[in-house]
Amino acid sequence: MEQPIETRIKTHPTTFCNPLNLDYRFMKIDGGEGIREAADPVVVRYKDNYILFASKSSGYWCSSDFSSWKHVIIPDSVLPIEDYAPGVFVHDDYVYYVGSTHGKGMLYRSNKPEQGQWEKVKEIWSYWDPAFYVEGDRLYLYYGCSPTDPIYVSVLNLNTLEEEGKPQPCLNSDMQIHGWERPGEHNELSRRPYIEGSWMTEHDGKYYLQYAAPGTEWKTYADGAYVADTPVGPFTYVANNPVSYKPGGFIGGAGHGCIFQVGNNYWKAATNSISVRHMFERRLSFFPTCFDADGYLYSDTSFGDYPMYLPSEDGEKGRPDWMLLSFRKPVSASSVKENFLVENIVDEDARTAWVAASNQDEWVQVDLQNSCQIHAIQINYDEYGASQKGFVPDVYQGYVLSASRNGKDWYVIADKSEKKTDTPHDYIEFEIPFDARFIKWENKAYTVSSNVSLREIRIFGKGYGNKPDAIQVLNVERNAVDACKCCLSWNPVNGADGYIIRYGISPDKLYNSIQVLNDSARLELSSLDANRNYYFSIAAFNENGIGPSLVSLGNH
Repeated sequence: MEQPIETRIKTHPTTFCNPLNLDYRFMKIDGGEGIREAADPVVVRYKDNYILFASKSSGYWCSSDFSSWKHVIIPDSVLPIEDYAPGVFVHDDYVYYVGSTHGKGMLYRSNKPEQGQWEKVKEIWSYWDPAFYVEGDRLYLYYGCSPTDPIYVSVLNLNTLEEEGKPQPCLNSDMQIHGWERPGEHNELSRRPYIEGSWMTEHDGKYYLQYAAPGTEWKTYADGAYVADTPVGPFTYVANNPVSYKPGGFIGGAGHGCIFQVGNNYWKAATNSISVRHMFERRLSFFPTCFDADGYLYSDTSFGDYPMYLPSEDGEKGRPDWMLLSFRKPVSASSVKENFLVENIVDEDARTAWVAASNQDEWVQVDLQNSCQIHAIQINYDEYGASQKGFVPDVYQGYVLSASRNGKDWYVIADKSEKKTDTPHDYIEFEIPFDARFIKWENKAYTVSSNVSLREIRIFGKGYGNKPDAIQVLNVERNAVDACKCCLSWNPVNGADGYIIRYGISPDKLYNSIQVLNDSARLELSSLDANRNYYFSIAAFNENGIGPSLVSLGNH
Protein backbone atom coordinates (compact mmCIF):
# COMPACT_ATOMS: atom_id res chain seq x y z
CA MET A 1 0.00 0.00 0.00
CA GLU A 2 1.28 3.45 -0.93
CA GLN A 3 2.57 5.30 2.13
CA PRO A 4 1.70 9.02 2.28
CA ILE A 5 4.50 11.55 1.94
CA GLU A 6 4.60 13.45 5.20
CA THR A 7 6.59 16.60 5.82
CA ARG A 8 6.20 20.16 7.03
CA ILE A 9 7.77 23.50 6.27
CA LYS A 10 10.40 24.59 8.77
CA THR A 11 8.94 27.49 10.77
CA HIS A 12 12.38 28.80 11.72
CA PRO A 13 14.64 27.87 8.81
CA THR A 14 18.37 27.45 9.32
CA THR A 15 19.22 27.94 5.64
CA PHE A 16 18.56 30.42 2.84
CA CYS A 17 19.15 30.42 -0.90
CA ASN A 18 20.44 33.19 -3.16
CA PRO A 19 19.17 35.38 -4.66
CA LEU A 20 17.58 36.83 -1.54
CA ASN A 21 13.81 36.42 -1.36
CA LEU A 22 12.86 40.11 -1.10
CA ASP A 23 9.88 41.98 -2.53
CA TYR A 24 12.07 43.66 -5.13
CA ARG A 25 10.55 46.89 -6.33
CA PHE A 26 9.61 47.59 -9.95
CA MET A 27 11.56 50.28 -11.80
CA LYS A 28 10.18 53.80 -11.95
CA ILE A 29 12.23 54.98 -14.92
CA ASP A 30 10.78 55.17 -18.42
CA GLY A 31 11.21 51.85 -20.15
CA GLY A 32 11.49 50.05 -16.84
CA GLU A 33 7.83 49.12 -16.41
CA GLY A 34 7.38 45.65 -14.95
CA ILE A 35 11.10 45.13 -14.31
CA ARG A 36 12.36 44.49 -10.79
CA GLU A 37 15.66 45.78 -9.47
CA ALA A 38 17.83 46.14 -6.40
CA ALA A 39 21.56 46.72 -6.28
CA ASP A 40 24.50 48.22 -4.39
CA PRO A 41 23.54 46.72 -0.99
CA VAL A 42 24.68 48.07 2.38
CA VAL A 43 23.97 46.02 5.51
CA VAL A 44 24.41 47.59 8.96
CA ARG A 45 23.62 46.33 12.42
CA TYR A 46 21.47 48.67 14.47
CA LYS A 47 20.54 47.54 17.98
CA ASP A 48 18.84 44.13 17.61
CA ASN A 49 18.19 44.40 13.87
CA TYR A 50 20.13 44.27 10.65
CA ILE A 51 19.10 46.83 8.05
CA LEU A 52 19.58 46.18 4.34
CA PHE A 53 19.69 49.23 2.08
CA ALA A 54 19.77 48.94 -1.72
CA SER A 55 19.44 51.22 -4.71
CA LYS A 56 15.97 51.99 -6.03
CA SER A 57 14.04 50.03 -3.42
CA SER A 58 11.48 52.56 -2.10
CA GLY A 59 12.93 52.05 1.36
CA TYR A 60 14.98 49.36 3.12
CA TRP A 61 14.53 46.00 4.83
CA CYS A 62 14.88 45.13 8.53
CA SER A 63 15.49 41.69 10.00
CA SER A 64 16.63 40.12 13.25
CA ASP A 65 17.29 36.65 11.80
CA PHE A 66 18.15 37.17 8.08
CA SER A 67 15.17 35.00 7.19
CA SER A 68 12.15 37.30 7.60
CA TRP A 69 12.58 40.78 6.15
CA LYS A 70 10.27 43.73 6.78
CA HIS A 71 10.21 46.24 3.93
CA VAL A 72 10.05 49.73 5.43
CA ILE A 73 8.57 51.93 2.72
CA ILE A 74 9.95 55.47 2.74
CA PRO A 75 8.34 58.31 0.75
CA ASP A 76 10.58 60.68 -1.21
CA SER A 77 9.49 63.48 1.13
CA VAL A 78 11.32 61.77 4.03
CA LEU A 79 14.52 60.58 2.33
CA PRO A 80 16.01 60.84 -1.18
CA ILE A 81 15.41 57.11 -1.28
CA GLU A 82 15.39 56.99 -5.09
CA ASP A 83 19.08 57.89 -5.30
CA TYR A 84 21.45 55.12 -6.34
CA ALA A 85 24.10 53.57 -4.09
CA PRO A 86 23.05 54.63 -0.58
CA GLY A 87 25.83 55.66 1.80
CA VAL A 88 25.10 54.46 5.35
CA PHE A 89 26.91 54.31 8.69
CA VAL A 90 26.02 53.87 12.37
CA HIS A 91 27.32 56.21 15.10
CA ASP A 92 26.17 57.17 18.60
CA ASP A 93 22.84 55.31 18.48
CA TYR A 94 21.88 56.72 15.09
CA VAL A 95 21.80 55.35 11.55
CA TYR A 96 23.04 57.92 9.04
CA TYR A 97 22.06 58.00 5.36
CA VAL A 98 23.06 60.00 2.30
CA GLY A 99 22.15 59.39 -1.33
CA SER A 100 24.55 59.14 -4.23
CA THR A 101 24.97 62.52 -5.94
CA HIS A 102 27.37 64.32 -8.24
CA GLY A 103 27.96 66.97 -5.58
CA LYS A 104 26.38 67.81 -2.26
CA GLY A 105 23.69 65.75 -0.60
CA MET A 106 21.74 66.01 2.63
CA LEU A 107 22.91 63.68 5.40
CA TYR A 108 20.00 62.25 7.40
CA ARG A 109 19.87 60.28 10.64
CA SER A 110 17.38 58.10 12.51
CA ASN A 111 17.09 56.39 15.86
CA LYS A 112 13.83 54.76 14.79
CA PRO A 113 14.59 53.40 11.30
CA GLU A 114 12.13 50.52 11.71
CA GLN A 115 9.41 53.18 11.97
CA GLY A 116 10.67 55.15 8.98
CA GLN A 117 11.44 58.30 10.96
CA TRP A 118 14.40 60.40 9.74
CA GLU A 119 15.70 63.91 10.34
CA LYS A 120 18.06 66.17 8.43
CA VAL A 121 21.58 66.65 9.82
CA LYS A 122 23.73 68.62 7.40
CA GLU A 123 24.50 68.95 3.72
CA ILE A 124 27.82 67.34 2.85
CA TRP A 125 29.81 66.49 -0.25
CA SER A 126 28.56 62.96 -0.92
CA TYR A 127 29.75 62.54 -4.52
CA TRP A 128 28.91 59.36 -6.49
CA ASP A 129 28.70 55.89 -4.89
CA PRO A 130 29.56 57.10 -1.36
CA ALA A 131 30.75 54.64 1.28
CA PHE A 132 31.60 55.53 4.88
CA TYR A 133 34.05 54.18 7.42
CA VAL A 134 34.12 55.43 11.02
CA GLU A 135 37.26 55.35 13.16
CA GLY A 136 37.84 57.50 16.22
CA ASP A 137 36.66 61.04 15.59
CA ARG A 138 37.04 60.78 11.83
CA LEU A 139 34.54 59.86 9.15
CA TYR A 140 36.18 58.50 6.00
CA LEU A 141 34.19 58.91 2.80
CA TYR A 142 35.19 56.79 -0.20
CA TYR A 143 33.56 57.52 -3.54
CA GLY A 144 33.79 57.24 -7.31
CA CYS A 145 31.91 55.79 -10.27
CA SER A 146 33.63 56.39 -13.57
CA PRO A 147 35.43 54.71 -16.49
CA THR A 148 38.20 57.30 -16.18
CA ASP A 149 38.35 58.79 -12.68
CA PRO A 150 39.78 56.96 -9.65
CA ILE A 151 38.24 56.02 -6.33
CA TYR A 152 38.83 58.90 -3.88
CA VAL A 153 38.89 59.24 -0.11
CA SER A 154 37.81 62.33 1.79
CA VAL A 155 38.31 62.72 5.55
CA LEU A 156 35.62 64.47 7.61
CA ASN A 157 35.57 65.48 11.22
CA LEU A 158 32.94 63.22 12.72
CA ASN A 159 31.70 65.92 15.09
CA THR A 160 31.48 68.85 12.66
CA LEU A 161 31.13 66.89 9.38
CA GLU A 162 33.59 69.32 7.80
CA GLU A 163 36.21 68.06 5.37
CA GLU A 164 39.79 67.92 6.63
CA GLY A 165 41.98 68.62 3.62
CA LYS A 166 41.38 67.74 0.01
CA PRO A 167 40.12 64.40 -1.34
CA GLN A 168 42.93 62.01 -2.30
CA PRO A 169 42.95 59.41 -5.11
CA CYS A 170 43.21 55.79 -3.93
CA LEU A 171 43.08 53.46 -6.93
CA ASN A 172 42.02 53.12 -10.55
CA SER A 173 41.65 50.42 -13.18
CA ASP A 174 44.50 48.75 -15.05
CA MET A 175 42.73 46.61 -17.61
CA GLN A 176 45.94 45.76 -19.44
CA ILE A 177 47.15 43.85 -16.37
CA HIS A 178 43.89 42.99 -14.55
CA GLY A 179 41.81 40.85 -16.89
CA TRP A 180 38.84 40.70 -14.52
CA GLU A 181 38.45 44.49 -14.79
CA ARG A 182 37.77 44.30 -18.52
CA PRO A 183 34.12 44.89 -19.51
CA GLY A 184 31.92 42.23 -21.05
CA GLU A 185 30.14 39.01 -20.18
CA HIS A 186 33.48 37.25 -20.72
CA ASN A 187 35.78 40.21 -20.06
CA GLU A 188 36.12 40.51 -23.82
CA LEU A 189 35.54 44.22 -24.50
CA SER A 190 38.28 46.78 -25.02
CA ARG A 191 36.64 49.90 -23.59
CA ARG A 192 37.52 51.07 -20.10
CA PRO A 193 35.53 49.60 -17.19
CA TYR A 194 33.51 51.47 -14.64
CA ILE A 195 35.38 51.54 -11.33
CA GLU A 196 32.79 52.09 -8.60
CA GLY A 197 31.10 50.81 -5.47
CA SER A 198 33.88 51.28 -2.91
CA TRP A 199 33.74 49.80 0.60
CA MET A 200 36.24 49.84 3.47
CA THR A 201 36.82 46.98 5.94
CA GLU A 202 39.42 46.95 8.70
CA HIS A 203 40.80 43.60 9.82
CA ASP A 204 43.74 42.87 12.08
CA GLY A 205 45.20 46.35 11.63
CA LYS A 206 44.93 46.31 7.83
CA TYR A 207 42.53 48.40 5.75
CA TYR A 208 40.91 46.72 2.76
CA LEU A 209 39.46 49.14 0.22
CA GLN A 210 37.13 47.23 -2.08
CA TYR A 211 35.81 48.37 -5.46
CA ALA A 212 33.64 46.99 -8.23
CA ALA A 213 34.36 46.32 -11.92
CA PRO A 214 33.74 45.99 -14.85
CA GLY A 215 29.98 46.77 -15.04
CA THR A 216 26.79 45.86 -13.23
CA GLU A 217 25.06 44.33 -16.28
CA TRP A 218 27.47 41.40 -16.64
CA LYS A 219 27.91 38.12 -14.81
CA THR A 220 31.57 39.08 -14.48
CA TYR A 221 30.66 41.97 -12.15
CA ALA A 222 33.06 41.50 -9.26
CA ASP A 223 34.83 43.23 -6.40
CA GLY A 224 38.55 43.65 -6.02
CA ALA A 225 40.53 45.09 -3.13
CA TYR A 226 43.57 47.15 -2.26
CA VAL A 227 45.14 47.04 1.20
CA ALA A 228 46.89 49.67 3.32
CA ASP A 229 48.16 50.33 6.82
CA THR A 230 45.92 53.39 7.22
CA PRO A 231 42.41 54.27 6.01
CA VAL A 232 43.86 56.78 3.52
CA GLY A 233 46.60 54.60 2.05
CA PRO A 234 48.87 54.32 0.24
CA PHE A 235 47.03 51.29 -1.15
CA THR A 236 48.55 48.14 -2.64
CA TYR A 237 46.72 45.85 -5.07
CA VAL A 238 45.70 42.51 -3.50
CA ALA A 239 47.27 39.54 -5.25
CA ASN A 240 44.22 37.26 -5.10
CA ASN A 241 41.84 39.69 -6.85
CA PRO A 242 38.98 39.59 -7.57
CA VAL A 243 37.94 38.95 -3.97
CA SER A 244 34.22 38.51 -4.76
CA TYR A 245 33.54 36.85 -8.12
CA LYS A 246 30.71 34.66 -9.44
CA PRO A 247 30.40 34.42 -13.23
CA GLY A 248 28.51 31.11 -13.30
CA GLY A 249 25.62 29.22 -11.74
CA PHE A 250 21.94 30.13 -11.63
CA ILE A 251 22.57 33.86 -11.31
CA GLY A 252 25.89 35.59 -11.92
CA GLY A 253 27.62 38.66 -10.55
CA ALA A 254 29.05 39.40 -7.10
CA GLY A 255 30.10 43.04 -7.23
CA HIS A 256 29.30 46.42 -5.63
CA GLY A 257 28.22 45.60 -2.14
CA CYS A 258 29.61 45.57 1.36
CA ILE A 259 31.13 43.34 4.00
CA PHE A 260 29.25 43.04 7.27
CA GLN A 261 29.82 41.06 10.45
CA VAL A 262 27.53 38.71 12.34
CA GLY A 263 29.38 37.84 15.50
CA ASN A 264 32.88 36.88 14.39
CA ASN A 265 31.71 35.85 10.95
CA TYR A 266 32.05 38.02 7.86
CA TRP A 267 29.52 38.15 5.02
CA LYS A 268 29.46 39.79 1.62
CA ALA A 269 26.28 41.43 0.34
CA ALA A 270 26.56 41.74 -3.44
CA THR A 271 24.76 42.67 -6.65
CA ASN A 272 23.69 40.00 -9.17
CA SER A 273 22.92 40.54 -12.84
CA ILE A 274 19.85 39.36 -14.74
CA SER A 275 19.90 42.25 -17.22
CA VAL A 276 17.53 40.78 -19.80
CA ARG A 277 14.75 43.36 -20.05
CA HIS A 278 16.95 46.20 -18.78
CA MET A 279 20.64 46.43 -17.91
CA PHE A 280 19.66 47.37 -14.35
CA GLU A 281 17.49 44.27 -13.82
CA ARG A 282 19.34 42.99 -10.76
CA ARG A 283 19.08 41.04 -7.52
CA LEU A 284 20.97 40.70 -4.22
CA SER A 285 22.91 37.84 -2.63
CA PHE A 286 24.91 37.07 0.52
CA PHE A 287 28.17 35.09 0.47
CA PRO A 288 30.36 33.84 3.36
CA THR A 289 33.57 35.88 3.51
CA CYS A 290 36.92 35.25 5.19
CA PHE A 291 40.37 36.60 5.90
CA ASP A 292 42.90 33.79 5.76
CA ALA A 293 45.95 33.41 8.01
CA ASP A 294 48.03 35.50 5.61
CA GLY A 295 45.49 38.32 5.53
CA TYR A 296 43.96 37.54 2.13
CA LEU A 297 40.32 38.58 1.83
CA TYR A 298 37.94 36.40 -0.19
CA SER A 299 34.24 35.59 -0.55
CA ASP A 300 33.26 31.95 -1.03
CA THR A 301 30.89 31.96 -4.01
CA SER A 302 31.31 28.31 -4.99
CA PHE A 303 27.80 26.84 -5.31
CA GLY A 304 26.82 30.31 -4.13
CA ASP A 305 23.18 29.96 -5.16
CA TYR A 306 22.69 26.61 -3.44
CA PRO A 307 21.23 26.57 0.10
CA MET A 308 23.62 27.76 2.80
CA TYR A 309 23.30 28.33 6.50
CA LEU A 310 21.83 31.65 7.56
CA PRO A 311 24.18 34.25 9.02
CA SER A 312 24.26 33.80 12.80
CA GLU A 313 26.61 34.45 15.68
CA ASP A 314 26.85 30.87 16.86
CA GLY A 315 25.23 28.75 14.15
CA GLU A 316 26.72 26.50 11.51
CA LYS A 317 28.87 27.98 8.77
CA GLY A 318 29.03 27.19 5.08
CA ARG A 319 26.32 25.13 3.47
CA PRO A 320 24.71 21.71 3.89
CA ASP A 321 25.71 18.99 1.46
CA TRP A 322 22.46 19.33 -0.52
CA MET A 323 22.77 19.28 -4.28
CA LEU A 324 20.53 20.46 -7.11
CA LEU A 325 18.21 17.58 -8.07
CA SER A 326 16.18 19.23 -10.82
CA PHE A 327 18.84 20.27 -13.35
CA ARG A 328 17.72 19.36 -16.88
CA LYS A 329 15.20 16.83 -15.65
CA PRO A 330 12.04 16.03 -17.70
CA VAL A 331 9.30 18.62 -17.22
CA SER A 332 5.74 19.13 -18.41
CA ALA A 333 3.32 22.04 -18.16
CA SER A 334 -0.35 22.89 -18.47
CA SER A 335 0.42 25.31 -21.32
CA VAL A 336 3.28 27.17 -23.00
CA LYS A 337 3.16 30.66 -24.47
CA GLU A 338 5.13 31.14 -27.67
CA ASN A 339 8.76 30.04 -27.30
CA PHE A 340 9.00 30.41 -23.50
CA LEU A 341 9.44 26.68 -23.05
CA VAL A 342 8.83 24.77 -19.84
CA GLU A 343 12.35 23.32 -20.11
CA ASN A 344 13.59 26.76 -19.10
CA ILE A 345 12.58 26.14 -15.48
CA VAL A 346 15.26 23.46 -15.07
CA ASP A 347 18.11 24.96 -17.12
CA GLU A 348 19.75 26.69 -14.10
CA ASP A 349 19.63 30.09 -15.77
CA ALA A 350 17.88 33.08 -14.18
CA ARG A 351 17.79 34.79 -17.58
CA THR A 352 15.33 32.34 -19.15
CA ALA A 353 11.72 31.60 -18.22
CA TRP A 354 8.64 29.51 -18.88
CA VAL A 355 5.48 31.50 -19.57
CA ALA A 356 1.99 30.04 -19.33
CA ALA A 357 -0.99 30.95 -21.51
CA SER A 358 -2.83 32.47 -18.51
CA ASN A 359 -2.53 33.24 -14.82
CA GLN A 360 -5.28 30.81 -13.85
CA ASP A 361 -5.12 27.04 -13.31
CA GLU A 362 -1.61 26.53 -14.62
CA TRP A 363 0.85 23.89 -13.44
CA VAL A 364 4.27 22.40 -14.07
CA GLN A 365 5.63 19.02 -13.11
CA VAL A 366 9.26 17.92 -12.66
CA ASP A 367 10.33 14.28 -12.93
CA LEU A 368 13.57 13.72 -10.99
CA GLN A 369 13.77 10.31 -12.73
CA ASN A 370 14.81 8.59 -9.51
CA SER A 371 13.68 8.76 -5.92
CA CYS A 372 15.64 11.47 -4.11
CA GLN A 373 15.76 12.86 -0.60
CA ILE A 374 14.34 16.40 -0.79
CA HIS A 375 15.34 19.05 1.75
CA ALA A 376 14.40 22.38 0.14
CA ILE A 377 12.73 23.97 -2.89
CA GLN A 378 13.16 27.44 -4.38
CA ILE A 379 10.43 28.90 -6.64
CA ASN A 380 11.79 31.71 -8.82
CA TYR A 381 9.12 33.80 -10.51
CA ASP A 382 9.56 35.77 -13.71
CA GLU A 383 7.70 39.00 -14.53
CA TYR A 384 6.62 38.41 -18.12
CA GLY A 385 3.95 40.92 -19.17
CA ALA A 386 4.23 43.01 -16.00
CA SER A 387 3.71 46.77 -16.25
CA GLN A 388 3.95 47.98 -12.65
CA LYS A 389 6.09 50.97 -11.74
CA GLY A 390 7.62 51.55 -8.31
CA PHE A 391 6.41 49.85 -5.16
CA VAL A 392 2.93 48.43 -5.80
CA PRO A 393 0.70 46.89 -3.11
CA ASP A 394 -1.32 43.72 -3.71
CA VAL A 395 1.40 42.02 -5.74
CA TYR A 396 1.62 38.38 -4.66
CA GLN A 397 1.96 34.78 -5.78
CA GLY A 398 -0.05 31.88 -4.36
CA TYR A 399 0.74 28.26 -5.13
CA VAL A 400 0.65 24.67 -3.95
CA LEU A 401 3.50 22.17 -4.11
CA SER A 402 2.79 18.45 -4.22
CA ALA A 403 5.07 15.41 -4.30
CA SER A 404 4.68 11.89 -5.60
CA ARG A 405 6.70 8.72 -5.71
CA ASN A 406 4.95 7.22 -8.72
CA GLY A 407 3.40 10.15 -10.60
CA LYS A 408 -0.12 9.03 -9.66
CA ASP A 409 -0.52 9.43 -5.91
CA TRP A 410 0.08 13.05 -4.90
CA TYR A 411 0.57 14.62 -1.47
CA VAL A 412 0.62 18.31 -0.66
CA ILE A 413 3.97 19.35 0.79
CA ALA A 414 3.46 23.13 0.83
CA ASP A 415 0.16 24.97 0.66
CA LYS A 416 0.69 28.66 -0.05
CA SER A 417 -2.60 29.14 -1.86
CA GLU A 418 -3.72 31.86 0.55
CA LYS A 419 -0.40 33.71 0.65
CA LYS A 420 -0.77 37.43 -0.01
CA THR A 421 2.91 38.44 0.08
CA ASP A 422 5.32 39.19 -2.75
CA THR A 423 7.99 36.46 -2.81
CA PRO A 424 9.64 36.40 -6.24
CA HIS A 425 12.35 33.95 -5.07
CA ASP A 426 10.38 31.96 -2.52
CA TYR A 427 12.46 29.45 -0.59
CA ILE A 428 11.11 26.56 1.47
CA GLU A 429 13.19 24.47 3.85
CA PHE A 430 11.46 21.33 5.07
CA GLU A 431 11.51 20.31 8.73
CA ILE A 432 11.58 16.67 7.71
CA PRO A 433 13.23 15.68 4.41
CA PHE A 434 11.20 13.28 2.33
CA ASP A 435 11.69 10.88 -0.56
CA ALA A 436 9.93 11.57 -3.85
CA ARG A 437 10.47 11.38 -7.60
CA PHE A 438 7.92 13.93 -8.85
CA ILE A 439 7.27 17.52 -7.79
CA LYS A 440 4.28 19.53 -9.03
CA TRP A 441 3.76 23.28 -8.75
CA GLU A 442 0.19 24.58 -9.16
CA ASN A 443 -0.66 28.25 -9.57
CA LYS A 444 -3.35 29.50 -7.17
CA ALA A 445 -2.95 33.27 -7.40
CA TYR A 446 -0.77 35.55 -9.50
CA THR A 447 -1.35 39.30 -9.57
CA VAL A 448 1.85 40.35 -11.37
CA SER A 449 0.48 39.97 -14.91
CA SER A 450 -2.02 38.02 -16.99
CA ASN A 451 0.54 35.26 -17.70
CA VAL A 452 2.15 33.44 -14.81
CA SER A 453 5.84 32.82 -15.49
CA LEU A 454 8.68 31.05 -13.72
CA ARG A 455 12.41 31.47 -14.12
CA GLU A 456 13.25 28.25 -12.31
CA ILE A 457 12.02 25.57 -9.94
CA ARG A 458 15.09 24.45 -8.03
CA ILE A 459 14.81 21.28 -5.94
CA PHE A 460 17.60 20.56 -3.45
CA GLY A 461 18.56 17.45 -1.55
CA LYS A 462 20.51 14.26 -2.17
CA GLY A 463 20.25 11.55 -4.75
CA TYR A 464 20.91 7.92 -3.91
CA GLY A 465 23.33 7.29 -6.75
CA ASN A 466 27.06 7.73 -7.10
CA LYS A 467 29.06 10.91 -7.15
CA PRO A 468 31.01 11.52 -10.36
CA ASP A 469 34.43 10.01 -10.75
CA ALA A 470 37.57 12.06 -10.53
CA ILE A 471 38.75 13.94 -13.60
CA GLN A 472 42.03 12.46 -14.77
CA VAL A 473 43.50 15.29 -16.81
CA LEU A 474 43.25 19.08 -16.57
CA ASN A 475 45.09 21.03 -19.25
CA VAL A 476 45.82 24.72 -18.68
CA GLU A 477 47.20 26.77 -21.54
CA ARG A 478 48.08 30.41 -20.88
CA ASN A 479 47.50 32.70 -23.85
CA ALA A 480 50.86 33.61 -25.39
CA VAL A 481 49.63 37.01 -26.62
CA ASP A 482 47.40 38.06 -23.73
CA ALA A 483 48.44 36.64 -20.35
CA CYS A 484 45.09 37.66 -18.81
CA LYS A 485 43.60 34.72 -20.69
CA CYS A 486 43.95 30.98 -20.46
CA CYS A 487 42.18 27.94 -21.85
CA LEU A 488 41.24 25.01 -19.62
CA SER A 489 40.27 21.60 -20.99
CA TRP A 490 39.61 18.27 -19.34
CA ASN A 491 38.24 14.81 -19.97
CA PRO A 492 34.45 14.79 -19.46
CA VAL A 493 33.05 12.53 -16.77
CA ASN A 494 30.00 10.32 -17.24
CA GLY A 495 27.05 11.29 -15.10
CA ALA A 496 28.29 14.81 -14.32
CA ASP A 497 25.83 17.72 -14.23
CA GLY A 498 28.72 20.16 -14.35
CA TYR A 499 32.15 21.06 -13.08
CA ILE A 500 33.45 23.36 -10.39
CA ILE A 501 36.74 25.00 -11.31
CA ARG A 502 38.76 26.80 -8.68
CA TYR A 503 41.84 28.92 -9.17
CA GLY A 504 44.17 31.08 -7.14
CA ILE A 505 47.68 32.26 -6.47
CA SER A 506 48.81 29.09 -4.65
CA PRO A 507 47.49 25.55 -4.14
CA ASP A 508 46.11 26.53 -0.72
CA LYS A 509 44.49 29.75 -1.96
CA LEU A 510 42.15 28.58 -4.72
CA TYR A 511 39.61 31.19 -3.67
CA ASN A 512 37.95 31.99 -7.01
CA SER A 513 35.55 29.53 -8.58
CA ILE A 514 33.51 29.06 -11.74
CA GLN A 515 30.59 26.67 -12.08
CA VAL A 516 30.45 25.20 -15.59
CA LEU A 517 27.02 23.74 -16.40
CA ASN A 518 27.17 23.11 -20.10
CA ASP A 519 28.25 19.87 -21.76
CA SER A 520 31.56 21.28 -22.83
CA ALA A 521 34.85 20.11 -21.37
CA ARG A 522 36.53 23.40 -22.12
CA LEU A 523 36.57 26.89 -20.58
CA GLU A 524 38.03 30.12 -21.88
CA LEU A 525 38.99 32.23 -18.88
CA SER A 526 39.84 35.93 -19.26
CA SER A 527 39.89 37.13 -15.66
CA LEU A 528 43.54 36.59 -14.71
CA ASP A 529 46.20 39.13 -13.82
CA ALA A 530 48.79 39.20 -16.56
CA ASN A 531 51.75 39.42 -14.21
CA ARG A 532 50.78 36.54 -11.92
CA ASN A 533 51.04 32.76 -11.84
CA TYR A 534 48.01 30.61 -11.01
CA TYR A 535 47.03 27.18 -9.80
CA PHE A 536 43.79 25.39 -10.73
CA SER A 537 41.59 22.54 -9.55
CA ILE A 538 38.52 20.85 -11.02
CA ALA A 539 35.83 18.49 -9.73
CA ALA A 540 32.72 17.08 -11.37
CA PHE A 541 29.39 17.20 -9.55
CA ASN A 542 25.86 15.86 -9.90
CA GLU A 543 22.75 15.39 -7.75
CA ASN A 544 24.59 12.88 -5.55
CA GLY A 545 27.48 15.10 -4.58
CA ILE A 546 30.85 16.46 -5.64
CA GLY A 547 33.51 14.11 -6.94
CA PRO A 548 37.21 14.14 -6.02
CA SER A 549 39.19 17.25 -6.96
CA LEU A 550 42.09 17.21 -9.36
CA VAL A 551 44.62 19.93 -8.51
CA SER A 552 46.86 21.13 -11.29
CA LEU A 553 50.42 20.86 -10.03
CA GLY A 554 51.72 23.24 -12.67
CA ASN A 555 52.36 26.93 -12.08
CA HIS A 556 50.50 28.58 -14.96
